[in-house]
Amino acid sequence: MKKEVFRILVILINCFAYAYQKPIMTTGKATDYAFLCLNFPPKELGIKAVDINFFDVKLEKLSIDTKSGFFNQFTNQRELRVTLKTKNGEEPTIRMDAYNGKCLEVTGPLK
Repeated sequence: MKKEVFRILVILINCFAYAYQKPIMTTGKATDYAFLCLNFPPKELGIKAVDINFFDVKLEKLSIDTKSGFFNQFTNQRELRVTLKTKNGEEPTIRMDAYNGKCLEVTGPLK
């Protein structure tokens, strides 16, 4: 019985350690996911797709923020904020999950 409890405890500690130290996306991947979020936004965002060329976009700013909520702060979960600059002078900011690139919010001037 003690061995089983110990094994379960070890497994839980390993799972927590992995969740706490998951690798964050690279800058290139974050830019790619931000571009995809603008061209093919999720329906729950309620925005229209922005028709921009990939080569017209450059990374203006990238920041990593802590997610809100007790469990997210306890497990060190992060969000990326990516600000892109287009040739038209638009600077949309895309908030996404730092681990899988899921688009959470788009703010800034969009046509």
